Amino acid sequence: MMKKTKLPGLSRIEKSPDIPTLVMNQIIELISQGKLKIGEKLPSEQEMTELFGISRISLREAMKLLEAKGYIESRDRKGKYVRSLTDNVKSSIEDLISIDHEKIWELLAVRRLIDSEAAYLAAKNAAKDQKKRFNKLVERIGSIGSENVLTSKEGGKLYSDFFDILADATRNTIFVHLRESIAHVLTGAFPYSRKKLSRVDNCSNEIVQQLNRIIEAIDRKDPDAAKALTIEHIDYIEKSLRKALKEDE
Repeated sequence: MMKKTKLPGLSRIEKSPDIPTLVMNQIIELISQGKLKIGEKLPSEQEMTELFGISRISLREAMKLLEAKGYIESRDRKGKYVRSLTDNVKSSIEDLISIDHEKIWELLAVRRLIDSEAAYLAAKNAAKDQKKRFNKLVERIGSIGSENVLTSKEGGKLYSDFFDILADATRNTIFVHLRESIAHVLTGAFPYSRKKLSRVDNCSNEIVQQLNRIIEAIDRKDPDAAKALTIEHIDYIEKSLRKALKEDE
């Protein structure tokens, strides 16, 4: 027997002239509360009609409203998935960085603000689940070798994953969506910055040590230290990039 998806917070819809809107509002509420996360698949059409106690026609209208507002997306025949609310702002920033590499300093300035505050909140709010994810990430880095984080595709993904977990650990859904936007920008900047940083002696190992120190601060619930260590990390990235660029001159 197939296991049914459970979504705490959903309630059956009573008879109403605007059922699709009521359904849409419940789904939006779950997204805003973080009970439905970015990239998460919604229950099947059959499951949702049973959960809400409504017809397929009303449910499909609700899904159309959610797609039009950018909350969900259809992935071929795989179903409906939660979208990032910031997907539509990524391309112009990526274009700027690809055209003008000096824009990397502006990106780092934004990260210095957002990531450090995320670390502060994570140290205050991180749950066991996020701490387990941090531990698994450390294990994965160990499996590829800390010296390879800058030179391997897997290493780049693990670095990005660290800050995804950090945002999730804030228990603040706005941070999660902001991080999703920044992640898209970083994807455009990664090939350029990783290539430069990989030429700096011991840079990869140093970055891994910095991330470990941030995790330790979060684990001991020290928000001030977590924030300061994250700023130190971003400062190190900038210093190392400037050093690599100077050597290219």
